[in-house]
Amino acid sequence: MRFRDFIEVDNHLFSVLKGGDKIICVLRYVPNGDRVRGKNTYRKIKHSEAYRYLREFYNDGLHYIPLERVEKHYDAMKLLPEICERDECVKKVANFFNLEKMGVTGSRLIGLSKEDSDVDFVLYDECFNVGREKIRKGLEKGDLESPDLEKVYEKRNVALPYEIFVVHERRKYNKAIIDGVSFDILYAGRDANIVKGEKVGKVEVRGKVIQARPFEYPAVYKLPDCDILCYTHTFVGQAFEGEFIEARGILEIINGRKVVIIGSRRDIEDEYVVSLTLLEREGMIDDFEMWKRI
Repeated sequence: MRFRDFIEVDNHLFSVLKGGDKIICVLRYVPNGDRVRGKNTYRKIKHSEAYRYLREFYNDGLHYIPLERVEKHYDAMKLLPEICERDECVKKVANFFNLEKMGVTGSRLIGLSKEDSDVDFVLYDECFNVGREKIRKGLEKGDLESPDLEKVYEKRNVALPYEIFVVHERRKYNKAIIDGVSFDILYAGRDANIVKGEKVGKVEVRGKVIQARPFEYPAVYKLPDCDILCYTHTFVGQAFEGEFIEARGILEIINGRKVVIIGSRRDIEDEYVVSLTLLEREGMIDDFEMWKRI
């Protein structure tokens, strides 16, 4: 069982973060809603609602499901060929990448997609950076269209001004549109790194990124005196090694080290990461500082 697979327990559908005897996962879909699969209906829930369901397995935002309770495992990689046979949107994306290690996750993996659902495509290990380069070249050649960033911005309820959000998104090369199908690519390699520490409070930090794993889960931006961990897809790929950044999130002390957690909840409110280096280069640093003063 791999990161970004899904499991089903008592008609509830979970996204897997880490496998094992107790599977660490996030509840995504529950019974009774607007999504139809066979004779059953489901609805997608917010992260803040998850505690209401299967409470015996819930702890601090996540579910810990015993392996023996799993009724069905949806393997994002193994099921891809089968899904391509019945889902033309997924097939278009898979044919574009045509890589050895790829899969599909989200609603299209578990048969709960709507007509306008994006394709959440998974690229494993080294295939992820190959995929990013394919997107970059595809956009340059016109084989792909640029993503609808206004739609993404509204969907994610980002704290940052739209223009600052866009300038970061344009260099990520992790989403695009092919023949009218919107998709994004998600990295999967090792399991998600789930860490818990002593919460101190909201902080704002600045510094130079001396080490980064910007597309993992969580995304990691290491500064000289603290680490920044981003558990929200919004700030994946937000900065790179050598850049100066500013971040706002929850300070925790983990194994004696200061760690700023961003996106511990899906609703990120006033949390953010920005590349000050990028904003300076784009002539937007004054806009950012003005926004902070409002």
